[in-house]
Formats: sequence, structure tokens, C-alpha cells
Amino acid sequence: MVQGKVSKVTALLSIGLMPLTFGTAFGFAFGNIGGAMSCDAFNIFYKSPDNEMQQLIAAMLPMGAILGSLCGGTFADKYGRNAASLFASVLFVCGSVVLGMPLINIESLAPLLIGRGMIGAGAGIAFMSVPAYVCELSAPSYRGAMASSISLAIALGFFCSYLCNWLVLTDYEEGWKWSMVVPLFPSLLFFLASSILPKSPRWAILNGAGPSVPIGILQRLRTPEDDVSKEVAEIIEDVRASKQYGSVFSPTYRLASIISITVMMLQVATGIDIILVYAPQNFAKLIPSQSTKLFWTILIGGVLVLSNCVACYVVDFIGRRALLLCGSAGMSLSLIGAAMSFHLKEMSVSDVETASGMGLAGVGCIACSMLYVMFFSLSWGPVAFCIPSELVPSHIRARVVALAAVCNWVADYVVVASYLSVVSLVAEPGAFLIYAMINIFALGFVWKYIPETKDMSLEDASRRLISQKDFDTI
Repeated sequence: MVQGKVSKVTALLSIGLMPLTFGTAFGFAFGNIGGAMSCDAFNIFYKSPDNEMQQLIAAMLPMGAILGSLCGGTFADKYGRNAASLFASVLFVCGSVVLGMPLINIESLAPLLIGRGMIGAGAGIAFMSVPAYVCELSAPSYRGAMASSISLAIALGFFCSYLCNWLVLTDYEEGWKWSMVVPLFPSLLFFLASSILPKSPRWAILNGAGPSVPIGILQRLRTPEDDVSKEVAEIIEDVRASKQYGSVFSPTYRLASIISITVMMLQVATGIDIILVYAPQNFAKLIPSQSTKLFWTILIGGVLVLSNCVACYVVDFIGRRALLLCGSAGMSLSLIGAAMSFHLKEMSVSDVETASGMGLAGVGCIACSMLYVMFFSLSWGPVAFCIPSELVPSHIRARVVALAAVCNWVADYVVVASYLSVVSLVAEPGAFLIYAMINIFALGFVWKYIPETKDMSLEDASRRLISQKDFDTI
């Protein structure tokens, strides 16, 4: 028996380095735009861009991510998960530099569009490669927590972006320009992490490496209590058995692939970005002060981080399916509550003002927004990253994850690029009720189709789901 050589803490830190740096860089880049666009100095500098242009600026990141996801699977299959992540980190760094162009008073919107598009392309590649990489390196006992750490790191990035906006946008006229370039620093850390981490053992075997290569990799990521030789033997057997099967949508894998893709689409279609990206715009009708408005976004970011911390702890105990069911129910009710609060505010039913100048309806809307973020962070945010990497075998995992990532970003683009237009048509109550209905659909989908995969190795999980009989019993 070949044993691991490191402590569990060392293994967790080694595997968690890439998702931590990537997620923080992404959350920072995605989360800062809403506060910047709500800033008076931003609108003066760019001569008050209309709703359609603001939607395009925000949506350039998911648009770039769609393109990145399209080529990410092929890149990861050919060069490896960590090589794909390294290339993604380069795009993050270059995009962050381009976003800094307003600092030299370039008044064109082109740097914002190009820079966010480059970061988006990097995110599209990384969202395909990083979850698969983390799942393939993690032991079953903590695989769910490590995959969920991506969502935690994104939450941390959002929180830091909200905090940065609050610090620089309220006191400095050109603070929004510095807010745009700050993602450069976590992007550099993402580049460093991608440069030093090892290959995926499963990718190495798929590309013809002998047992000594994955054993050497896993010995540096497993404890002395872990049987590395047994784990490598299971991987080799899974790779050998999988070669007899067909493509992603062959009858053997069709249902698992469709479930994986649908889960990734629902992760964003349930409406998280109408809160995280457009929080300053949503709160503009509720909160008179720019500083107070940005301060509330910090509290939302804090809820995001704390809830993700809890999710990382409980996902391997409670399970993926239970968290998704509870989260969908809570998100549906929270959005219905937010819609009712907005409706009361518009009808001027609530005339009781708080110390901050908000009516009670405004307080109710913000409270429901925080509840929604909490339920999302306990469920769809972290758990969705586990599902595609767990349901399908290693030889098609990169392609399924890449296809799921493309669909995720298409859904995200639709949400981000249409929200302000939807609000202009049906107002905030109507928009929130639309997303509440999507969450109710997500609840039914999870109930009928999502199996439980906690405490199962990747090989056992994918092997179980090959059987149509097992799907019928879900």
C-alpha cells in the first residue's frame, strides 16, 4: 500500500489555493461594476450612458465567458486543467490592466468593454477547468467542501469589491477608476497559484501516464491514512472502462449530461445577479444616500461570505440534494417577499420612515434580498459546482463541464443584459416575481432529477449514474 505524505491541513491548503485565488479575482471583477455605474462621477465622465449601454457594460463579462467556455474544454483536454487555468489567469491580468485605462483619462467606453470581455473569457475557461481540477484532486471526504470553496472565494471577492466601492466611491471623485483596476491584484495571485500546482492525476492517466505519475501527485495531496495506490487503481479502472462508451449525449450519458447542464443554467437563471450586480440600482429607489446605499451592499456581501462558509462546512454532511431543495424554497419565498415590499413602496402604503430615511417597505426589501443571498449561498452557489464534476466519468468530464459552463454563461448573459429592460417593462415587483417562478421550477427539477452523491468517490458516483435504473429510482 502506498500512503500519502502530508497532513490534511496541507492537502486542503494545496488544493484550495487555485479556487481561492480564482474566485476572489472573479468576484472582485464582477461585483465592482454595479457600484461604479451608480456613481455620479462615472456618469459624468462617460456622459450618462443609458440603460442599454449599462447593461452591455455589465454583460460583457458573461459574453466573454461564453467564448472562453466554448474553447475551454478542448484546451483542458489537450493541455490539462491547470494549464487551462494558467491561460485564464493571464487573461484576468491583461483584462484588469485594460480596465485601468480610465486612470489616464481615456474617455471611451471601449476599455471597459474590452477589459471586462477579456476577464470574462478567462472566467469562462476557469469555470470549466477549476471545478473539475479541484474535484479530481480532492478526497471524497472533503471533495464537496473543496468544490464549494470556489463559491466562497467568489463571495469573498464580491464582499471586497463592495467594501472597496464604499471606501473609494463616496470620498474620492475618481475613486471609481481605482475600483476598476483593483482586480489586478487577486488576478496576479491566481496566475501564481496556477503556475505552481500539479497536474490532475486523472488527466495524466487519460493522456497515457503510467501509475507512478498519479501516485506521485496524490502522495503530496493525501495523508498517511489514505491508500493512494488503491485510489489510483480505481482511477485507472474507471478510465479503462469508460473508453467503451460513446459521446457526451450518447444514451449512456445523456441524462447525466442534461442534468449537469441544467443545474449550471439554473444556478444563475434563479436570479442571483439581479441582486449582486444591480444591488446599487435596486436600492436607489429605497435609499437616498449614495454612501448608505453602498454600505448596504457591504452587508449583502457579508451575508454572502458567511453563508458560503457554512455551506463549505455542511455540504459533505447534509448532502447536495437537501441543500438544493432547501435553498430553492427559501429563494422563492425571499423573492416573493422582495416583490411585495417593492410593490408597497411604489404604492406608498408604507409611510413609516426609519433613521436611514427608508420606509418599512424598503427595510423589508433589503431584508428579503439578504435572505435570498443567504439561501443561494447555502445551496445553488456552491453545490452547482459539484454536480457536473461528480455525475460524469473522467473521459468526458471536461467536455460536459465546458458545455455546462457555456450554458451557465449564456443564462447569466441573458439575466445581466436584460434586467434593467425587464424592470422598465414590469417594474421591480414584476421582475422579482418572474425569478421567483424560475426558482419554483428549480425546486421541482431538483426534487425529481438530482441524486445524492455525498461520500461517494468520483468513480462510484459516475458509475452509479450510468445505470438508467438508478435514475428511475431517484
